[in-house]
Amino acid sequence: MDKLTERRKREMAAYQFELQANRLYLSVVRKLPGYTYVVTDETTTQERTALVLATSWDFYEYRLHRGHQRADLLIVQRHNAVVPLPVISLDTGKEYTPGAEPDIKRSAAKRPNHEETMLLVSKLLLGVDGVEAELAKMSPRSRQRYWQRCRHYLRPRVGRPWAS
Repeated sequence: MDKLTERRKREMAAYQFELQANRLYLSVVRKLPGYTYVVTDETTTQERTALVLATSWDFYEYRLHRGHQRADLLIVQRHNAVVPLPVISLDTGKEYTPGAEPDIKRSAAKRPNHEETMLLVSKLLLGVDGVEAELAKMSPRSRQRYWQRCRHYLRPRVGRPWAS
């Protein structure tokens, strides 16, 4: 199986969202460029701007946390990072509150995998309670590595802005 490009993953997530919108009690008012939708929440009759991403970690990868937030709802295929917006995961069909931690931790793991590492970095970026205690359990070199990754995602990307 060939590797899916980031664009293809987002297209698939957007298509799945369009199929599942009624089940999630959202009605699409209009489709905007950049995988963005204006939706109406049928439970609260509130209009929201939703951004579709492949994973919630892409919120930091695309540096959406640095600029003006154009969206007030994230719709993701897989929720794997702590973000400051409400998130709807298409895999589970659940809505997560802003700052809610996804359940991706393994119980008997000796070393964190990539997703668990990115989860800790997202907690550091948001300053979630308890993240300092997690870092205190680690070696000084590991703490330094996590802070270095955090600083990396706080810097702007080189090149043309993503949203232009």
